[in-house]
Amino acid sequence: MPLNADGSATAFFDKKCVGMILLVIVNILWVLSSELTRFIFVDEEFNRPFFTVYLKSCTLILYMLRYLTREGEESSYKTLVNDSDSESFEMSCDSLSVEGFESVTEDSEVESSVDDSVNRTVRFSQQREVRRMPSSTAEDQRRARLPYRSPSVECHLQMSPHFKYTILFFAPLWLLCSFTYQAALVSTSVSNLNLISSSSSVFVLAFSICFPVGSNRFTLYKAILVAMNIAGVMIVSHYSPSLMGAFFAQISALSYAIYLTALSHFEERLGRMSINLMFGSIGLMALVIGTPMLTFLDKVGVESLYPMPNSMQLASILLSALFGTLVADYLWLLAAGMSDSLTASLSLTMAIPMSFLADSLLRSRPPTFAQLLAAVPITLSFVGAAFSQKSASKNQKPFRSPAGSGDRKEDNAKLIEDEQD
Repeated sequence: MPLNADGSATAFFDKKCVGMILLVIVNILWVLSSELTRFIFVDEEFNRPFFTVYLKSCTLILYMLRYLTREGEESSYKTLVNDSDSESFEMSCDSLSVEGFESVTEDSEVESSVDDSVNRTVRFSQQREVRRMPSSTAEDQRRARLPYRSPSVECHLQMSPHFKYTILFFAPLWLLCSFTYQAALVSTSVSNLNLISSSSSVFVLAFSICFPVGSNRFTLYKAILVAMNIAGVMIVSHYSPSLMGAFFAQISALSYAIYLTALSHFEERLGRMSINLMFGSIGLMALVIGTPMLTFLDKVGVESLYPMPNSMQLASILLSALFGTLVADYLWLLAAGMSDSLTASLSLTMAIPMSFLADSLLRSRPPTFAQLLAAVPITLSFVGAAFSQKSASKNQKPFRSPAGSGDRKEDNAKLIEDEQD
């Protein structure tokens, strides 16, 4: 049934609203995870950021098991529900066309053994009917009559675009964002890191000028939102980072902006990404790349590998991975597909005012006037992004499905042509 304009806009707006709500939930989970991480680093005296992010990333291997058990078992075969399905397929096939009649010659007949002792009279027609196969199936019919040939042993490895882009691009880029963020955290403060990381929204805005797609296009309204967001972060940040910390933080912000922009282009062209494959690939790469990296960092004296965490520290890290990685990152990637890249980028800084609230509730540390003042433009920029989503839904063109022709043969033929294309 074709959708009207109101129904299409409502569905589009509902999808954006769900994405905004998920982004808020993700920030709440991230704040809880950061409080638990602070408990690990300070109270448990296990200040090893690289080992912590390595262990959290390795837990994402569970998504690869989920991908192999659920999505890997999907078969391309279909079961006929009733006889009408097979009949409709037969009706969709072209029948043999009547070409004409031709005379029968004696050479064309096959002589069989005849018993002369019995007198029989058989009268054959002097003409026979000739039919021609349709050109659409003639090649298949010809191949079906060929003798059997053993298959060749050649092996052609073909990767689907989803699998190729996930393994070779998105998963390594995600790991680059995570590890450069932790590297910046070693040599700079959290407030300085938040200020530099907020520049990812500037990169996203710049990429929307160079590579516009869908609703991810540059507008003056979006530029004002980005300026408000950075101004709010600057109020609570004291910009005096080290050169190395600023470098890694900027690499993390740039990688994050590239990831969001590329994700929008990917889903615009090739459809939704498999989240299970995405996170499963990240977990496997973290295990393969992160294990020798921890040994290297221990050798150069950046972060010691021993002693290993005790049971309390390990349980705290796994609990933080459950909320901040397995659940929150999954919901964030789901919400990023429902909203535009700029909104997903601006939502990261929403963790700053939420962390002020968490400090006042969990640690009895009320926010200062500067923190309350900074929370205003940060929150307004995120709310403004939500209103931009609403205006985009109003300008969205309604989707109209083609009306059915009523002829099952024509409809099946269109489906077959679409599958061949």
